[in-house]
Amino acid sequence: MDIDYGLLRSAFGIAYPRPYQELVIASILSYYETGAECRMLAVLPTGGGKSLCFMYPMLRLGGKALVIYPLLSLMNDQEARFRAAGIDAVVLRGGLSRDERMRRLMHIRKAGRCAVITNPETLIAMRERGELSMLRKPLMAVIDEAHTVVTWGETFRSAYSELGGILEELGPQMTLAFTATADRKIGKGIIRSLFRDRKTYIVHATSDRENIFYHSVRSLSKIHDIRRILQEPGMRPAIVFIGSRKLTERIADELAGSFDAKAYHAGMEKEDREAIEKWFMDSEDGVLAATSAYGMGMDKRGIRSVIHYSMPQSAADFLQESGRCGRDGEQAHSYILYHPDEESPIQDIFISGSCIRHGLLAAMGEEPDDRCLGCSACIPDAMKPAGEEEILRFIGRHPFASIESASHDLCSGNIFQRGRRLPGWKPEEVRRAIGFLREEGTVRLAMGRFLRIAGKGF
Repeated sequence: MDIDYGLLRSAFGIAYPRPYQELVIASILSYYETGAECRMLAVLPTGGGKSLCFMYPMLRLGGKALVIYPLLSLMNDQEARFRAAGIDAVVLRGGLSRDERMRRLMHIRKAGRCAVITNPETLIAMRERGELSMLRKPLMAVIDEAHTVVTWGETFRSAYSELGGILEELGPQMTLAFTATADRKIGKGIIRSLFRDRKTYIVHATSDRENIFYHSVRSLSKIHDIRRILQEPGMRPAIVFIGSRKLTERIADELAGSFDAKAYHAGMEKEDREAIEKWFMDSEDGVLAATSAYGMGMDKRGIRSVIHYSMPQSAADFLQESGRCGRDGEQAHSYILYHPDEESPIQDIFISGSCIRHGLLAAMGEEPDDRCLGCSACIPDAMKPAGEEEILRFIGRHPFASIESASHDLCSGNIFQRGRRLPGWKPEEVRRAIGFLREEGTVRLAMGRFLRIAGKGF
C-alpha cells in the first residue's frame, strides 16, 4: 500500500513527508496490509513530526486508535489536531462524571474511525471499573513521549509501569511508541516495559539537529550573560530553562525590566499556566523562564534560542529541551551557561574543548559524522563571559585594588570615571565573578590583599 500524497497535502498541507516519517508511515501501511502484528519504537528528533506518523495512517486506514499522552495539556492539544485533520477524537481523562464517561465510551463504540486520547492513570481506573473491554482490539495503540515510560514509570508515575500489561489486555494489531530522546538504556527500557522484550521494529533517526548551533559559555554572571544573548538580533523568542521554581520566578522578574518575560513552572495554577502558554505561543519576541515543565508537545515553531541556566543531568534531557528551538527549520541557537565550580554528569561534553555536537551524539549511542555543523568548540563564537574584560582591565590598571574596592568602583562611578564600568551590576555580583576568576587561576591575590592578573606583578 503506497502513501497517498494527495491525501497528505489535503489533510496536513504537506507535499512530501520527511525521510524518516515516510519510513515509519510506509512500515505501518505494510503491517496493516499483511495483517501482521507490529511493535515499533520510533525515535525521531524534537520537531521531527512524530504526530504525522500516526495521524496519517489513521486517516488512511480508518479504525480506532488509542493514543496515550503523559500530560493533559498534550491531550487537549492533540484532540484539536486530530479534528483539524478530519479524524474524530474523544478524550478520556480523570474527573469525568460517570454519565459523561459512558456517553464518550458509547460514542467510541459506534464510531468507525476514532482517536481515543487518554493517559495511563485513566486506563488503570477503567480496568478497575471493568470498562477496559469497551476499548479492546483497536487498530493501533500509540504511546507518545514514550521515554516517560522509563524516566517516570519507575519513580514518578507508577501507572506507566502497568502500561505494558494493559496493552496486552487491549490487543491492538499495532503498538507504536514514539519519542525524541532515547539513548540505549531508555530504548531497552521502553522495549522491556511496553513490549515485554518481544521482537520490536526500531526506527532510530539521528538526534542531530543540523539547524541548531550549540554554544558553551563559561559564565561569571549568568543573568548578565542571558541579557547579553537576548539583546542580540534574532535571539527571541527564547526559553531560559532553570532548575527550580523559585529561581525561575526570580530570573523572570529580573529579565522583565528589559524584555517581555514571564515565568512558567508546574507549581502555578492551571489557568495561569494555560494563559502563559497562549501568550508565549502568540509572542514574536517573548522570553519564557521555565522549568522542564514546559517542553513535551509544546509546538511553537519559531523559537530562536534556548538558554540553559545550568547543565542538565543527561544528554537526553538536554537534547529534549534544546530541541524546543528551531522547529521551523531555520537557524537557531542553544546556549549552556556554566560556572567554573559547577558539576554535571555531562559537563565534559561542554567544557572539554572537543566538538559539542559529536559529544552529544556519542552520549546518545550514535555514531557522529566527521563534520560539525555548528558548535562553539569547532567554530569559536568569540563570546567572552559578561564582565570578564572589564574586571581584568580594571585589575590591570589599578595595582592596589582590593576585592572590595574593585567591586565598588566597577559598579558605581566616581570623580575619575564617566560612569559605571559595569552598568547594571551589583557589587556582590562583581565579588562573585572575581571569586570565579580566582578559583580558575586567572586572578590571584598579592600580599593576601591586592588583586593581580595571574603571572603579572608582585
